[in-house]
Amino acid sequence: MANRCMLCGRKIEPEEPKKLRPYVDEEDRPKKRPSMEVCTFCQAKLKHEADEAQKIPKPM
Repeated sequence: MANRCMLCGRKIEPEEPKKLRPYVDEEDRPKKRPSMEVCTFCQAKLKHEADEAQKIPKPM
C-alpha cells in the first residue's frame, strides 16, 4: 500500500525491509510506520528553506 506525502500529495512507495530471519514472536516484528509521511522532494525543499532562513541577510 502506498502512502501519500502530507505536503504535496505524491504517492510514496514503502521500502521493503530485508528479512534476515523469520520473526518468532509478534513483539519482534518492526512497528508499522505512521501513514503521514513526507516525500524526499518535500524534505529537500524544507531543508533548503530552513537553511535559507538561518542565513544572515546581506546589508544593502
